[in-house]
Amino acid sequence: MTPASSISFFRPEFDKFLHAPIGADGNDMPLSVLSALTRLHVDPWKEAAELSELSKHTARERLASLIARLPGGRWTQTDARTIAHRLIELLPNLDGSKAPLTEKTYRVREMTGSASAKMLICAALATAALFIAANREPSRDNLADTPTVGTTSPPQAAPPNSR
Repeated sequence: MTPASSISFFRPEFDKFLHAPIGADGNDMPLSVLSALTRLHVDPWKEAAELSELSKHTARERLASLIARLPGGRWTQTDARTIAHRLIELLPNLDGSKAPLTEKTYRVREMTGSASAKMLICAALATAALFIAANREPSRDNLADTPTVGTTSPPQAAPPNSR
């Protein structure tokens, strides 16, 4: 997974959850939720957002299932449930109002869908198009009509003065 593939990359409301330790992996290396989900080829921010939209019970079960599937993990299903119970508490909006996460998305859609936003976008595009057109170099077709340097005849010498 590349960072650009995440649709919800770097959402700070999930930092506590994603950086929380799960425990040590098979090599006794500390393992965070972020690392664990990445090892499972799961987008950590997307998964955190989805878990936060579920009920606590459903989110715990889903996270416990993910933890139990970790390669090289040494957690039983019971251990995974205990770890998931602790970690799910770090997610925002569980079993509460879902307004803060979904409201942000709605506001962005509302702003870009409003008539004034569309007018501003059109004005910006028109300004950019005018700027490009004004600073554009003439095309080769237009050069045929344009006099070029050196096509005028050279100045004639004055006839010698005969006095």
